Amino acid sequence: MELVEVENHLKDDDYISRNSFELAKNLCTLYNNADSQSVSKVQNLVIRSLEKYELFGSSKIIIDNLLRELKLFPYLNSDELSLADALAYFAHTTDIGNDSEAVLHGPQAEIFYKLLSGVSVVLSAPTSFGKSLIIDAVIASQKFSNIVVVVPTISLIDETRRRLSKFKENYKVITHSLQEASDKNIYVLTQERVIEEDFVGDVDFFVIDEFYKLSTWADSGNRCALLNEAFYRLYKKCEHFYMLGPNINGVAGEFVENVKFEFVKYNYNTVVTEIHDFTGSDKEGSLIDICEKVEGPTIVFSSSPDRANKAAELIYENIRTEPGNKARELAAWVSENYHEEWILTKALKNGVGIHHARIPRGISQYIVDLFNSGEIKYLVCTSTLIEGVNTSAKNIVCYDDSINRKKLDIFTFNNISGRSGRMFKHFVGNVYILSPPPIDQLPLVELPLYNQDENTPDSLLLNIDENDLTEKGKEKIKKYYEQDHLSLETIRLNKTIDPSDQVNFAKALEANFQNWSHMLLWRGYPDYEQLSFICTLIWNNFNGKSLGNRSISSAKQLAFKINQLMSKPTIHNIVNDRLNYNADSDITSIITKELDFKRLWANFHFPRIIRAIETITNEYLRKHKIDYECEYTAYASSVENYFYDSSIVALEEYGLPIEISALIEDYLSTDGDLDEALNRLSAVDTSKIEDPVIKSFLERAAYGI
Repeated sequence: MELVEVENHLKDDDYISRNSFELAKNLCTLYNNADSQSVSKVQNLVIRSLEKYELFGSSKIIIDNLLRELKLFPYLNSDELSLADALAYFAHTTDIGNDSEAVLHGPQAEIFYKLLSGVSVVLSAPTSFGKSLIIDAVIASQKFSNIVVVVPTISLIDETRRRLSKFKENYKVITHSLQEASDKNIYVLTQERVIEEDFVGDVDFFVIDEFYKLSTWADSGNRCALLNEAFYRLYKKCEHFYMLGPNINGVAGEFVENVKFEFVKYNYNTVVTEIHDFTGSDKEGSLIDICEKVEGPTIVFSSSPDRANKAAELIYENIRTEPGNKARELAAWVSENYHEEWILTKALKNGVGIHHARIPRGISQYIVDLFNSGEIKYLVCTSTLIEGVNTSAKNIVCYDDSINRKKLDIFTFNNISGRSGRMFKHFVGNVYILSPPPIDQLPLVELPLYNQDENTPDSLLLNIDENDLTEKGKEKIKKYYEQDHLSLETIRLNKTIDPSDQVNFAKALEANFQNWSHMLLWRGYPDYEQLSFICTLIWNNFNGKSLGNRSISSAKQLAFKINQLMSKPTIHNIVNDRLNYNADSDITSIITKELDFKRLWANFHFPRIIRAIETITNEYLRKHKIDYECEYTAYASSVENYFYDSSIVALEEYGLPIEISALIEDYLSTDGDLDEALNRLSAVDTSKIEDPVIKSFLERAAYGI
């Protein structure tokens, strides 16, 4: 039989039952005759056979032998193994922590033993490969005392922290600079936190997840520069690493010449991805038709939060689906704390989840849990869910073919489609495409840290030791060495702020100090006039108009919103105030802008820029021997934490919405001692809590502490 014929027979239960031996024999023949190009196709057929495993009856032993030959050892049934299969099975069994064991497939075991032998590995492999399990196995070996795991987003900090909490008897899991280190530590951090001064101490081994983000094609902005600096700082401490990510073409550039590592690329799948082409059809109609007919949990990928909201609305208005009890309870809680007309409330009531950056972090994490547990069938998302968050989806619908108006490349498309299927749960995953897939080649990963060309961010070059700069690198940043408006020390201190913006502000300060001084020279908290002035400086000198997803329209509004935070208003009250002013206001738009303001302006842009203004102003004062020093740090920290204790806001990263932590604010507030706040959180007696959603959030946040 040909490959296609066998594939068709594997979809026919009756045929398998009647011809199980013949079909298994043909699978063996195809495997024996396969070359390096076609063996992956045969592997897909063997995985398909697992979906119908029981139908093979006495021929199951043939399927088991094929699984062993293909090194798919986790799929072997430990209770029904031949001697040869049993030897292979137990040889690939390893400790993964908490008295648990896992069976590694062949390529996983190869990477694991390379790492244990001291080899640094850059692994490129499909989503279903099980790259993260190797991290667990390495930690369980207890070969290393201080391990750093770098993840691209804060959401992934919590997911990774939960997974690695099983090692808490031997390691302290640290996710935030508010925590104290122990003798043996696992740091789970974003790139920004890795490079915080005097935070990460000794390092024996480090991991960078989604390592392709080191390349400028993945992110040409500040995020790329910070991740390159994080690698640079970690590599200075320890040359033993494991970098993992989806399929790429290879690693290129000066990195290959300067760093000792082994690049390993696998096109090794543990689930089958089946593509269904709906291109050229009516997108909205096709989305409804597909979602109505598919069986199993389904993710719908959209290009932006607005598109995701519209897709969710399209699904729940046209398809009747019953959410589980927990989803209904969450919908009621969201309605009470946000608004009953918010798109998320309406979606959850109808069994549809939404996951994107404009949904509060703790709620997003809870929604993923509901999806994975079957409480909701449909989850509409943007790229925030694609970047490493583990889901249990049988189906992926590619509703859009872009991310924020940029067409998907083949790399991103593969990353999205690879989210379909799940080992032991969905052997065959379905991908439904509503736009033509990209046909370009897989990319190469190059690190601007080592290439140091015109694409290397200035901020990165300025934070590299001078003896590690190339001649091109030195030439690119020579302008900063030659100017005398701002010291390199101050520029480096403000590493999240564009260096040219800093120098330009220093020039403006020199020209206007006499007029600005009475508004800049303050300590502690500013009065409203001083706050308004600072906001004007941010707007005019640091490109304020383009920041924060345009959630703020003017410096005047920014000052008003920052000042409003002091009263700790709830979003529910903010919505009602706006409706009292304009009854026709769009609820979702109001909530979106408020969440964007808090997440992007209050929690990020405002505090980092005001700290930069402080350091630049203080340098000017020292240079001109003015006996005064500004002190904005306390205010910046207060804004960053919405005027709550910093430990309260840090608990958001553990999945506890601030609406809930605020209910027990006095109990959880610890003057910024996150370890103590976590101890108090884990001690909460949830048996006395009547509200099921509050109880679930508290229990979920306390998991693994």
